Amino acid sequence: MNRTDRERFEATGLVKLPGLLPDELTSRARHLVHEKSEQAGVRRNGAWLLDQLTDEPVQRHNKRLLEGIRHARVLAELVTPELEAAVEATAGGPIRPLLKRPQLLFSFPEPGAWSLPEIAWHVDLPKLPNRRTVPGVQAFAMLDTVEAGGGGTVVVQGAHRLLYDIPWLDSRQITERLRRESYFRELMSKQVKDRGRFLRETVRCGDVDLRVVELTGRRGDVYLIDMRLLHSPAPNVSAAPRIMWTQRFLTEATHDDMTALFARMRAGYGRAGEATAAAPP
Repeated sequence: MNRTDRERFEATGLVKLPGLLPDELTSRARHLVHEKSEQAGVRRNGAWLLDQLTDEPVQRHNKRLLEGIRHARVLAELVTPELEAAVEATAGGPIRPLLKRPQLLFSFPEPGAWSLPEIAWHVDLPKLPNRRTVPGVQAFAMLDTVEAGGGGTVVVQGAHRLLYDIPWLDSRQITERLRRESYFRELMSKQVKDRGRFLRETVRCGDVDLRVVELTGRRGDVYLIDMRLLHSPAPNVSAAPRIMWTQRFLTEATHDDMTALFARMRAGYGRAGEATAAAPP
């Protein structure tokens, strides 16, 4: 990770690192997904048999396949020294994983045309006492090619630089505050028909440039995003399942803040619902 990458991350909250993960590890992880898919009857002889899916909701099929993979060792092994070094460079210092295990992101294709979602926009951390520094970094890795419309997460780059001076907000409150700006009201409105413009156009909001980015790439590519960025799952309308991986990392300062927050909640202080993220390990 070079100086240009760090400057891009600071400005936009997002940086793509092509081919950061080794081929041997990503190949093993992808093979595991293919193996489980064959056992589930939706893949055979190197081809997807998506017509074998029943009329159940796609999300139920996704969950069923993930059950046999979520604790696989190879998913943890994808946190390589090179990845950790890149995360620490963007975070500005030592980091700790938010969750004990990384997550596999798998989604079968679904019918219909691709459209930028207007719902489910969120952040994965509450807004804690602000040091105007990166609170955490989320890594997204491609375990197979993910093309436009293929289910890659969508992210509002630049949004990490908003709401700087408010000491506490949970994810819902962050979204509500952002909706005071016309950009976010339109992003989250079903009435806006030309939703593709959010991906095409950069819009100035105060002194911040905002644009939606769809995470796409080839196997081994990694995106690092500032955990203050608003993001949303997106539909997969491609011809193949989306196979990605993610892990979230907290800075030590944020880890301490989260630990203190959960201690207060266990002691009976704080508002119900303040714990919008899992307690750090």
